[in-house]
Amino acid sequence: MFNNTVVKKFEKWTDNQGYTLIEVMIAMVILLVGMLSVAAMQTNSTNSNTSANRSTRGFAWCSDRMERLKSLPYIEPLSGDLALGDHTPAQNADGIDNDYDGQIDEAGESGTVSLSWTISNGAVANTMGIAVTATWQTPLGGQKT
Repeated sequence: MFNNTVVKKFEKWTDNQGYTLIEVMIAMVILLVGMLSVAAMQTNSTNSNTSANRSTRGFAWCSDRMERLKSLPYIEPLSGDLALGDHTPAQNADGIDNDYDGQIDEAGESGTVSLSWTISNGAVANTMGIAVTATWQTPLGGQKT
C-alpha cells in the first residue's frame, strides 16, 4: 500500500531517541550564565539604589538647611547661625538623622553624615552668600559630598 520511501521518511521524522548528554550540559551552562547575570544585576541595582537614596537625603538636608537660613532675618552684625564663616553643628544638634536609624538628634548621635554651611558677604550691599554641604561615607569607605 505505502511506498517504502514514504515510510522511511516518516520513521526519520518520528525518531524519539531523546536528548544527548552534551545537549543537556550545554542547556544547563546557558541557564547558569543567565542566572549569574541576573544575580549580578540585582547586586548592582541594590548598591545603586542605596547610593541614590543617600544622595537624595543629602540634597534634602541641604535644601532644608538652606530654607531655614534664608528664613532668618538679616541683622547687622551677623550672629549665631548667620555669622560669617564656616558652621558645622554637633551631630546631636544638626537637625538630621546622621546614623540612618530614624531618630533625629538623639543624645550621643554619631554617624556617617555631617552637615555644614559657609556664610560670606554678598557681592551686593546687605546680601550674603550661603553654601550648604552634606557629606556622608559610602559603604565602601569613600566619601560623597
